[in-house]
Amino acid sequence: MKKGLFLLFAWVVLAGQAASAAQPAADDKPDAQLSALYEKAMALEGKLELTRAEELYNEIVRRSDADRQWALWRGARHGLRRVKRQRAEFTLTRAELEKKLAATFSDYKPAEFDQWEKRGWILSRVVDGKRGYSIMNPTNLCFFDTQMMARHKSRAKGYRDFAQIFLDESALLDRLRSESTVPRRSVAPMRFLLTYKVEIQQADLPPGKTVRAWLPYPLLTPAVQNIRTLSVVPDGALKHCPDVEGEIGIAYLEFDRPKKDDVVIEMKVAFHSYDTDYVIDADAIPSYDEQGELYRRFTRSEQQINLTEPLCELARSVVGREKNPYRKARKLYDWVCDNVKYNFVWRWRDATFTFGCASEEVRERRIGDCVIQSVFYAALCRAVGVPARVCNGPIFPPGMRNDHVWAEVYFPKYGWAPVDVTYSEVASMVPGLSDAQRRRIRDFFFCRMDRYRFWTQRSDLVGELVPRKRSPRYTVTMFVRPELECGGQDVEKRKITWSCLPETPDAKTQAGTPDS
Repeated sequence: MKKGLFLLFAWVVLAGQAASAAQPAADDKPDAQLSALYEKAMALEGKLELTRAEELYNEIVRRSDADRQWALWRGARHGLRRVKRQRAEFTLTRAELEKKLAATFSDYKPAEFDQWEKRGWILSRVVDGKRGYSIMNPTNLCFFDTQMMARHKSRAKGYRDFAQIFLDESALLDRLRSESTVPRRSVAPMRFLLTYKVEIQQADLPPGKTVRAWLPYPLLTPAVQNIRTLSVVPDGALKHCPDVEGEIGIAYLEFDRPKKDDVVIEMKVAFHSYDTDYVIDADAIPSYDEQGELYRRFTRSEQQINLTEPLCELARSVVGREKNPYRKARKLYDWVCDNVKYNFVWRWRDATFTFGCASEEVRERRIGDCVIQSVFYAALCRAVGVPARVCNGPIFPPGMRNDHVWAEVYFPKYGWAPVDVTYSEVASMVPGLSDAQRRRIRDFFFCRMDRYRFWTQRSDLVGELVPRKRSPRYTVTMFVRPELECGGQDVEKRKITWSCLPETPDAKTQAGTPDS
């Protein structure tokens, strides 16, 4: 696959699977003409003829009935969002990109551009017949090499601070482990206060009588305990109590649209979060029950975790003759950290997850964000018989907030152990670190985990919301930000703020010890 066409695979798949993607829901009344238009729009999108695809998607939206032809209507809406994001990504000419690179990297020389492009470090696409370069190239380039990160004028210090957070967490776990007489999986509890706030101006609400909101809610895990809802605004809006033991954490709100006032939604949730520290004796891990439901589910092939023969061959080549599941998982972890580079790819990730295959995309290209890197790692583990799944949620280390995805691998006797290939890879390549610090970071993110995160999804990153959202999801992958709807229409203009802060000044409220 040529480097300049790195995602053509995913987009060509769009056309091939258009028919299946447009399958009507149970309450749909299929329209052959509209279905044909939808397939044509998908094929055009697959060839990156975005302007013509956009015209057809808009025509489908105008002509379809949102109730009777829901699948086509929502599919076209999703298509419009994909087109918009794709077009917004590849907008730079080569001259414009070179100007940005000169402003970003110290001692930039024009000859470097061709070198980087030849290595596949420069991302571009031919959109509507014209080559455009990704607006994320200046940021993404710093992830390919430690020296590139050091040359990034505005980012180097921030990444050093990022790495230091986890070096400190690792040192804390080492100290607590040395002071404990027995291994403890969950340690150093902190009590956090999570606050979500959504503000919508009255003029930005679509027509309709009812406002619906889906807010991410913490899931119960060994590392997240004592979850408690403190308050919800508007009063009485919370309709479904979140299932903290489920696979997706949702607080569902529904209330009448205010007649004149703007909409303000706020939810406060308290919970205890623990650092995770697995002390695993690899030789003491029992054999898997290969006929059990857990093993069969989390070693099977799926659309995104696709156990193709090339992927299985790659996994087998990495683990060699190793039979121990812990050591196989570690070998694959080290390989991914060394060979798959972090890049921001979110503007086309929804298309990949809806119609393509994330694990194959990473295998082909060897780049990805935390979502598809973690999916790829889980696929490699499954390929050699180690159960694996993917989780997501907000992260909130001191001084930063973000959305994140990581993996978990299952070992009998020990349970689900966290593995964060993305943060390991990014933090360990920060300039100025010693070899010992890089090794400490690498070790930290395999079967250890910081307390500055909570789970909102586990095992399925593209599942439907409950109850179903009729309008398009704002993002198909990852449920980490509120989704909103009024009168069956997505609320696109909204202000969302969130925080997750220690509830006490010293951040060390006693919480007891969860079961290990």
